[in-house]
Amino acid sequence: MGAIAQGLSWILAKISAAVAWIGKLFVAVFVALWDFIRDAACWVFEEVLKIAIAAANGVDVSAIAGAGQWWSSLPGEVLNIMGLVGLQYALGIVFAAILIRLALQLIPFVRLGS
Repeated sequence: MGAIAQGLSWILAKISAAVAWIGKLFVAVFVALWDFIRDAACWVFEEVLKIAIAAANGVDVSAIAGAGQWWSSLPGEVLNIMGLVGLQYALGIVFAAILIRLALQLIPFVRLGS
């Protein structure tokens, strides 16, 4: 009778070990799938950012470099009056507002006034 009880406990131990192994296998497969989905989402985000970088590098800003030559050709008195009036700060504020508006236009569902 003791041998039958010992045999049954051995079979139950093997079944219990098999069920535990299947449970660990299920958890490992779920973790691997979760990592795969997360990596796929990061890959898509990275590719979108690469496209944005390529688009930003394609913008020609050589005309902005010529603006410094235009400012230097103005007479000193005009530059002095422009500085006293605060034109530099006003232009900075206007350009910042334009850049912020353009940046907000790139965000979906935030089409302010357009």
